[in-house]
Parts: sequence; structure tokens; C-alpha cells
Amino acid sequence: MRKLLILLMALLLPLSALFTRADEKNQTIKIPLKLEQGTKNVRSLIGCYIESTYYGVFSSIHTMLTENLGEVDVQVTNTNTGEFWMASFDSSSEQQSFLQISGTPGNYFIEYITEYGDIYVGNFNIN
Repeated sequence: MRKLLILLMALLLPLSALFTRADEKNQTIKIPLKLEQGTKNVRSLIGCYIESTYYGVFSSIHTMLTENLGEVDVQVTNTNTGEFWMASFDSSSEQQSFLQISGTPGNYFIEYITEYGDIYVGNFNIN
């Protein structure tokens, strides 16, 4: 059984490389955020309760919360084209969220507003 599993992994591993070519659609970007305005006492080592990552293969923003921030509004804007996307989620029941965007190359501005009035902002660039 173990040999069969190793054989399958050896056969499937090179096959997976065909589907994960490194191009602009497959980039992963960790989006640095900062607290622009707020009342929360930031205790996190990274200075933010929100972790945000762009996944090019899905053209989406993944948001992970490290603390309950209540209702959270998200807005992403492509500053080159003016396109924007908005979403809301309740962090008391959902600790993570995905927001589908176009993935068009350009500079992006992201803003999170919590129900407590905290505003977290960040910028990232898609090539």
C-alpha cells in the first residue's frame, strides 16, 4: 500500500507542475495593512488583526481575521482603471472571506472598515 502511494505521488507531482506555471495570473501577494484610524488597542505582533492575501490564480482577495471585529466592510479599488469591488461579512460567525476581483494589472488600494470604526488600509500591485 505504501509503495502504491509513493508511486502515485511520483506520477502526479510532475503533472501538477503543468497547472501551476509561474506567470502573472499565479502570483500570490501578501498585502500589508496598517491601522489608519481606530479605537482598537493593536496587540498583534504584525500590528493588525486582519491578514489579507491576493491569489492571482483565482483573482481573489482572501481575508483572515485573528480577532472578532464585528461587521467588516471591504472595498478594493484598482487606482489605474477606477474599478472597485465591495463586500461585507460578519466576523463573529465568519473568520475569513474571499472577494473576487478582475485581476487586471495595476495598483490597488484596499480598505477594511469595522463596526467599531477602525479603518485598515493597504496597497498592492498586480503585474
